[in-house]
Amino acid sequence: MIDATVSALRIQNVVATGRVATVLDLDELAERIPGARYDKKKFPGLVLHRSSPKVAVLIYTPGKMVLTGMQHPDVLPSAFSGVLEVLRAAGVELEPFGPPRVVNIVTSGSFDDGISLQRFAIAMNLERIEYEPEIFPGLVYRVAGPRGVALVFGSGSFVVTGTRTEAETARVVVEVRNAIDQAGAWTPG
Repeated sequence: MIDATVSALRIQNVVATGRVATVLDLDELAERIPGARYDKKKFPGLVLHRSSPKVAVLIYTPGKMVLTGMQHPDVLPSAFSGVLEVLRAAGVELEPFGPPRVVNIVTSGSFDDGISLQRFAIAMNLERIEYEPEIFPGLVYRVAGPRGVALVFGSGSFVVTGTRTEAETARVVVEVRNAIDQAGAWTPG
């Protein structure tokens, strides 16, 4: 049995949510914030792109916002502070709702060996697995323990999503690797 190791994990995206007010006038904000886009016929939120740190922000009328596109959870405090500065400069009276929280981390990586997805799916008796190779070239593995989903490909590459911390992501990768070991589904890379 091959015990594949994991090549470096790389965070691709961090998504966080927060709240800054009870009600926001998005039409007014779109006029006051340079580069902000708001067309309520196409999308119910104001879209703001910031370059330092790189983040896209979706701001909604009830004062809620979604920050996405960050490359690491450590970027969140400075990204949120930057958005608060922009909103203050636009005249928004901010309310103390507390800090934003990470709701999803998307991470990619690769095991050092390939995987027989069919053997893996059969050995798992399709439990916690979705595998339809005619529709999608990978296997969807829903972990039993921490929240999270892994998209696993025959090349050994994978994507983990639905986790909120790097530790949860690591636990998902370990569970997937152990399940592949138990299934005897490794193929020479």
